[in-house]
Amino acid sequence: MVRTIKVRQFGVMDEVEVELGPGLTVLTGETGAGKSMLIDALVLLSGGRGDASMVRAGADEASVEGVFVRSRGLAERLDAAGLEGDGDEVLVRRTVAASGRGRAWVNGHLVTVGVLQQLMRGVVDIAGQLEHATLYDEAHHRELVDRFGALEGDEGPLGAYARHYAEHRALEARLDELGGDERAVAAKVEFVRFQVSELLAAKVVAGEEAALEVERRRLASTARLSELARGVDDVLSGRDGSAADLLGQASHRVSEMERVDPTVAPLRERLGAAAAELDEACRGVARYLSGLELDPGRLREVEERLDLVRSLSRKHGVGCDELPARLEGLQRELDGLEHRAERRAEALEALSRSRLALTEAAAALTKARQAAARRLELEVGAGLSRLALKDAQLRVELEPSEPGPFGADQVRLLFSANPGEPPRPLAKTASGGEASRVMLALKAVLSTTEAVSVSVLDEVDTGVSGAVADVVGRLIRDLSGNRQVLCITHLPQVAAHAQQHLKVSKRVVQGRVRSTVETLGSLEARADELARLLSGSEVTREARAAAQVLLASAAKGQPGVKGPAAAGAKGQPPPGVKGRATASAQDPVAPAEKAQPSRGPRRKPDVGAVRERRTA
Repeated sequence: MVRTIKVRQFGVMDEVEVELGPGLTVLTGETGAGKSMLIDALVLLSGGRGDASMVRAGADEASVEGVFVRSRGLAERLDAAGLEGDGDEVLVRRTVAASGRGRAWVNGHLVTVGVLQQLMRGVVDIAGQLEHATLYDEAHHRELVDRFGALEGDEGPLGAYARHYAEHRALEARLDELGGDERAVAAKVEFVRFQVSELLAAKVVAGEEAALEVERRRLASTARLSELARGVDDVLSGRDGSAADLLGQASHRVSEMERVDPTVAPLRERLGAAAAELDEACRGVARYLSGLELDPGRLREVEERLDLVRSLSRKHGVGCDELPARLEGLQRELDGLEHRAERRAEALEALSRSRLALTEAAAALTKARQAAARRLELEVGAGLSRLALKDAQLRVELEPSEPGPFGADQVRLLFSANPGEPPRPLAKTASGGEASRVMLALKAVLSTTEAVSVSVLDEVDTGVSGAVADVVGRLIRDLSGNRQVLCITHLPQVAAHAQQHLKVSKRVVQGRVRSTVETLGSLEARADELARLLSGSEVTREARAAAQVLLASAAKGQPGVKGPAAAGAKGQPPPGVKGRATASAQDPVAPAEKAQPSRGPRRKPDVGAVRERRTA
């Protein structure tokens, strides 16, 4: 359930905060007033995509905030994501910048939109006029039946089938790897065996290339290195005035200084240490010179070895240091190929067992779907009859198909609106009004199996009018018995059944359009709005009287439900728009003759039609 929605600089709304209560809340207003903006706000809060078009012209960014009741499922997902908070509420916030970039927060923590989608999964269900297209799309019919029958989930028959199907596909892939033409496999065995023997003979070790390159460069530069080393030896100790001679002279003079001034003793010690280091360096140069020998044969060996290692690296497409790992991989591949027949027989046996298990799981899933389909037909049929389609039939057709990710059934919904007419595909049979009623009937029956907290109905009563509209209103009100329902409607018969009524209006302020949301907290205010829906912009006395009749009739069907009818009688308006004054509470519905006339010419209402709708 959502308790509060607050938007700033969002579309045509400057700043609006709406408090929502449980049960059925309807939103009414003229076309273009901004009713759908609140739905768009819920879409954003549920992880929907935002774009720059949502930002009010001239603003830097739009923001949407929502306070949701912490349901058990939502609490578990929050805890798993490390986003737990205090209390029984969850705060979700989205911003969309004028550049199109957006951010999301949950309980004050910055999250990605993907994380938000996972957290809010199953919290809000939004059904709009476009859902008719989904209803017509047979690709979604299987999902409807499975959701109604509670067949989904890891523990359901669909989950069991999915596990068998995944195992079966994995075994098929394994068999494909072991399959192929025998001659081609034999040729591959020989080729891999050759590669293995070649690498085994080469005995390449990691780091060998770098060591060979260093040795090659040293051997190729022996003459130059000898010349340089002799020069170093000469400078250090091989001539008069060498470093060794100069250091010795310096040490001798410091020793004489020490006889006069003992404080120079540390300096003498340092020069002695330097002389020892220099002596060791001279011996090192001598050893290096003795090791430098011109060896063309060794140079040739090193270059040939280096060429071999680099050639193998290019042939196998890996670095020289990766050749040992490549050898291990080829040895495993060769082992698999050489034992291919044995492993193929094992895979075939496992595939046979998997196919049998998959067939049994598919049969169990089909049986469960058939049972769910029959119940769905009965319950939707009852709903259609209630919606003045008593002769209509909804049939669920299951045709066998090749096993796929969701079973071995092709599922589609068939519909017949008239007696004697065979059921045909929905897309070819149902009119817009009939499709609306089919969808409402489906929503009603699915509400008993779905764990949705909030259902949003965006003008799903399209194509409905007259006495049927009142029945639609009662059905939507019943749908709100186990969840919060937000309904955008233009039908007064539907709006009359609301437990909370929000009116969305737009007006021009300083040359700009601004939408506002007002809670109609009294019967008089609600009657005025319903009268406007009945008669248009000019509200007549007769239209107001008819609206009061609608409200009285709807109130009779809500025993024990706290809503605007009861609240208006007690002078206690329901939750609404913060900071906005609502109309004062009035006495219960007054007789038609006491209604105040409005200005303008009178128009005779079709009171008979109203009574007929009540009777229906």
